[in-house]
Parts: sequence; C-alpha cells; structure tokens
Amino acid sequence: MELELCKETYSCYEALPPLVETREQSTETIVPDYCPDIARIVEGSGCLFVRSREIADGRVSVSGSLRMTLLYIADGSGGLKSFSYTLPVEETLDGRLREGCTEASVSGCVSALEVRALNPRKIMTRAAVELTVTPYCAAQLTACGDVTQRAENGIETLCETQEVSIIKALRSKDFVFSDDLVLSSSKEPAAELLRESASVRTTECRLIGGKIILKGVVCVEVLYLSESGTICSAAAELPFSQIVEGVEDADENTSAEAMLCLTGAELRIGGESGDARTISAKLFLHAFVVLRQRLCLRCITDLYSTSCDLSAQMQTLELCGGVETVTQEQNVREQIETGVEVSAVLCAEVHFGSVSLVQEESTANVRCTAILRVLYLDEGGAPLMVERRTEVAARIAVPEGCTAAVRSVTACEVSAAATADGIEVRFPALFTLECTRRCRCACLCALKAEPQQESGGRQPTLVLRAMGAQERLWDLAKAYRTTVAEILTANELSAEADAPGGEMLLIPCRR
Repeated sequence: MELELCKETYSCYEALPPLVETREQSTETIVPDYCPDIARIVEGSGCLFVRSREIADGRVSVSGSLRMTLLYIADGSGGLKSFSYTLPVEETLDGRLREGCTEASVSGCVSALEVRALNPRKIMTRAAVELTVTPYCAAQLTACGDVTQRAENGIETLCETQEVSIIKALRSKDFVFSDDLVLSSSKEPAAELLRESASVRTTECRLIGGKIILKGVVCVEVLYLSESGTICSAAAELPFSQIVEGVEDADENTSAEAMLCLTGAELRIGGESGDARTISAKLFLHAFVVLRQRLCLRCITDLYSTSCDLSAQMQTLELCGGVETVTQEQNVREQIETGVEVSAVLCAEVHFGSVSLVQEESTANVRCTAILRVLYLDEGGAPLMVERRTEVAARIAVPEGCTAAVRSVTACEVSAAATADGIEVRFPALFTLECTRRCRCACLCALKAEPQQESGGRQPTLVLRAMGAQERLWDLAKAYRTTVAEILTANELSAEADAPGGEMLLIPCRR
C-alpha cells in the first residue's frame, strides 16, 4: 500500500544561466539643420538605456535606446559644437527560455563604438551593444521529512538537515530621481551643455519589516561651454534612496539584492532657479530586486522497516546552500601617449567590455577589457580625444565549496592628469562576484509498504558482529532489521559515540 509522506513545499524561483547577446548595427545620420557643418569629429559617445523587457512563448524581447552625442569642430568658425541623436536597441531571444520563465533581469553595455564623417552633413555610426538577460522560472522545492504511519509500520528513518537558500520573491520598480549638480566656485558658470553621461550603482539594499530599502548613487559627468566660451567639465555623485514593496512574512533569514539600470536621463542648465551654476538632473531608473530566504530543509535520506517490506522511491535534490557576495578593488594605472603636448585634461571615463572568469578551486581569475576615453586640449587649445583599451586582471579568493560568477565590474573616482609624454589615468576597478554554494541531497519522494515475506529456515535472534571502520550503527540496524536503540540497549551503551570500533557487538535480530 502507498504510505502518506509528510512533505514541505516551498514556492520559489530558479535563476537560469545568463543569456548574452551582442547586437551590432550601422546607421547613417544627417546633421540637424540648426548645426553647422562638420570639420573634424572630436568624439562620439553613447549612453545605453534599457527601457522594457517582455517574456512570452519562450522568448524575451528587450527594447531600449542608445543616446549618442557627437562632439565636433564646426567648419568655418572652428568652435566646438555638439548634437545628440538616438539609435533604437531592439533584441529578441527566441526559443532560448525554458517553459515557465516569467521574469528576467536585463543589463547592458556598449562594447564597441565608432563614429566617422561621410561628408560635412552626414555621419556613420557603428555600435555594438551587449545585453545580458538572466531568466527566472517559477519553481517548487519539496522535501519529505517524515512518514505518517511510521510507528504502525515499524519504519526507521535516517534524516539529514540541509541549510539552503531559495529565491523567495522577485520585485521590480520604475522610479524617477531628481537632483542638482552644483558647480563649485572654482568653475565658470555654464552656458551650453556639450555632452553628459550618467551611470548608476547600488550602495545598499536591505529589508526593514516588509519593505525593501534601496540606496544608490548616480555618477553624472558633464562637459559644457562657459559663458566666456571656455570648455569646462564637472562631475558629481548624486545619492538617492527608494522604498520597494517586499514580502509580508520577511524575517531575519530573508535578504535582498538589487540591480539598477538607467532607463532615461534629462540634464539641463539652471533648473527651476535659473542659476547657471546649477545643472538639474532628472534620471529614470529601474530596480530589479531578488529576495532570498535561508531555511533548514529536513530530508529522509534512508529508511527501512522492522516489520514489513518497503519499496522506496528516492530523488536527488539540487540545492543552493547559500550565496555570498565577494568584492575586491584593483588599482589600475595606465599611461596613454598622445603624440602632442597636453595643456589640460577635460574629462576621463572608463567602461568595461567583455569579462571572463576562470576558477581554480578557491581562487577566481577574472579578466576584463577596460575602455579608457580621455578628452583633452592640446598646446593650441584644440579639443582632442584619445581612447585606449587595456586588460585588467584580478585574483579573488572564493569561499570554500562555492562557484563564482561575475556580477559587475565598475570604476569610480577616475582621475587623469597630463604628463610629459601624454596622459596618466588612474582608477580603482571594483570587482563584485556572486559566489554560490551548491549541494546535492537524496530525499524520499514515494513509499510503498507490503507484508514481510516469510523466509525459510531458522533465523537467529542474536548476532555477534564487529562494526567496520566505515560503518554506522544505522547500517548494522538496517542489515539485521533491528533498531539503533535496541543495539545500544543490548550493549549497555548510552550513545553511538560510545560504540567500540573493531570490537564485537550484540545485535538483536527480528525473527
């Protein structure tokens, strides 16, 4: 007959391996009528905004835009001019999602960018955008920790308790954040914005009650013309906080981790005050939050009966034993030769391209490509841009038994200074790894009991047997259809730890 099992079932999500897709596109763009002709391109830069993702019928569709800004020297006047234009980003990953996937996190970066002039009124843009999609499937974790009719059927069970981590819930929120970048007294007031860039990172994510408290900073950098016509730059980190709905039954065993991405940005001079020393920023962001819960899972890993024959069906559970975040900062110093004398550095930025990770036991070797771009003035005051790609490597210690994956690589506090033969760029590269501990556990999933078959011949009621080096009292009790308690009683032992290794034990047998 089929026996009823005591099972615990947890609704959760399973994170699938990330899907990486690179979209390359070439686009011709006409210079707007209000802009003068192009004499020389100084720089083309782009800011990626991922606005939406839709999942249906085994595919995920991602849409966004690459907002480009072209800095150039105008024909005739020789002054520095700029204009912005937008390239659409549309990507569909068809047939690559497992059935049941309902959510996905999306991140992206510009891995390659080139802008050149076809003629004074037309430009060609070649861009490669790398999108990383992490799908999440609804799942259930079921474990059996007991048998309902255990005593009536003389069933003995061996249980194992595993501490595991499950993805309890996923939350997302779109929000708008506004703040002002105030120019220092040493900076000239702004008359015209030439170029702006923004990036975002998470600084804190924690649960208070059923609410998720999310904190982060937006790094904003602007290049502008002052009222006197001087080319100037300014940068600031704008902090923000946001409340995201969590789960009602969150406790001390529940934690949250967040991923932020920009969905749009608007910067203008003056804001409501009209002050030329104020750059108003309106930033549109998307937060994707993963809520994890630690719990203890009780699993029956072995069983037998002293009074009936059992037919057990076991399953192997693939479990996440826990997730740890490991960070390491690597200081990078790069000398860039310009070929001309540098009179001033306007601004410098660092973006990271492809990242690779090779794990050797408890060490992760991470390599990534850092793309350095510096705007500067030569000895004659002409604006120029230099780009350099360099490899950044780090050896990062990984907790024992964990498998590491790169969550992010970021650079903050980028500094650049003119040297005798070019420009020296310094920045700390912050590597963030997600280290997951995986484990397997056998667990009972179905059980049948039948009357014990009578065996012919006489059966002993007591056996003398030595316990082997790798044996447990459980193994002896199962082999002779008795119980551990009866073996301990027969040998006047209080606990299994008192059992003498290699010596004879009295083992009572069931007839």
